Amino acid sequence: MRHTPCTRRMVLATFALLCIFNSQAADINLVRGAKGEEDIINIKGNFNIGDENKFRALALISNRATVFLDSDGGKLQPALEIGKIIRIKGFATAVQDTSCSSACAMVWLAGEPRMMSNFTSIGFHAPFKLDPVGKPVSDAIHGALIGSYLTGLGFSPKVVMFVVSAGANDLHLLNKATADRLGIAVTFNTASQRRRATEAYSEGLKATEGPSPAMEAAAQFYRQSAVLGFAGAQNNLGDLYETGKGVPKSDKLAVYWYTRAAERGEPTAYFSLASILAEGAVDPEVLVEALKYAALAYNFMPEGHNKSEAEVLAKTLRAKLSSNDIERVRELVARWMPLYQEEHLMGDAVR
Repeated sequence: MRHTPCTRRMVLATFALLCIFNSQAADINLVRGAKGEEDIINIKGNFNIGDENKFRALALISNRATVFLDSDGGKLQPALEIGKIIRIKGFATAVQDTSCSSACAMVWLAGEPRMMSNFTSIGFHAPFKLDPVGKPVSDAIHGALIGSYLTGLGFSPKVVMFVVSAGANDLHLLNKATADRLGIAVTFNTASQRRRATEAYSEGLKATEGPSPAMEAAAQFYRQSAVLGFAGAQNNLGDLYETGKGVPKSDKLAVYWYTRAAERGEPTAYFSLASILAEGAVDPEVLVEALKYAALAYNFMPEGHNKSEAEVLAKTLRAKLSSNDIERVRELVARWMPLYQEEHLMGDAVR
C-alpha cells in the first residue's frame, strides 16, 4: 500500500491538522519532453511557503507543460499562486492514480486542460483555522480568497459553492459524474493516452477503407479512441450507431457520442447532431437545438461539402420556427462554449 504524508480519508479532522500544520516543502521537478512533446512538472508532497517560487522558476523555462500532482493539501497561499502561474502559462494539470485534495485541488483546477484518471477523485473542503481548543472550524476569510480565485479562473458560482461548502471535517469528491453536472471540463487521459487515442482513430479510418470495409473492427478502434476522449473517434462512433454499421443501430447511442464530440468542440459533430435531431422533429425545443448545432456547424466548419449542407439544413429548420425561437437560437449560439476545445479536428470529412 502506498503511503503519503496524509492518507486519504472521508473524514478530515486528523487529515487537516497533519496536512496544514506539518506540511514540508513539496518536491517539485521538471522533466524535459522529447522533441515535439510537452514538458512534465511533478509536484509531490504538501504545499508550503516558498513552493510557489520553486514552481515559478521552472515555469519560466518551459513553454508547454503538464503539471502532475500528488498531494493531500498544505498551505493555501502558495497553492493559489502556483495555480495562477499555471493558468497564465496555459499549462495542463493531471492527477493519475495519486491523491489530490484540499490545496492541491485548487492547483488542479487551474489547468487547461485538466486531466484525471478514471480511478481518481479530486477532494475539496472548506479552508479552516483552529479554535481555542484545537478544533478545525471553517475560515470565512480564506473561503473568500478561494471564491475570488475560482471566479478569476472563470468558474461558475455553483462550482465555487461545491468547493467551499464542505465543512472543515468533510470532503467533497469530484468524479466524472459530478464534473459533468457542474460543467467542469475534465479530460481522462495523459499525453501518452492521447497518442494512443490518435493511433486508434487512424486504425479505425484504415479499417473503413478498401473494397471490403471491416466495420466491426473500425467500431472497436473508434471505441478505444473515443473512451480516451478523442472527438473525431466519438463522432465516427456516433455515425456507426446511427447507421448500424459494425454495431447495433441505436439513435440514442449515436446522440450520446455526437454530444461527447460536440462538447469537445468538434464541428463535424455539430453537423451530426443537427442532422439526427432534425430528422422527423416537430417539437420546437428539439428544433431549436437542431438549429443551434446547424448554425455552429456552419460557423466553425471549413469551406466544403459539409459546410454547405449545414447551411441548407439551417435554412430548412429556420422555416419551421417562430421569430422568437430563432432569436433564442442566436443567443444560444453566441453563448456556446465547448467544455474542452479539441486540438486536432476532423476537417471537412464527408459523412
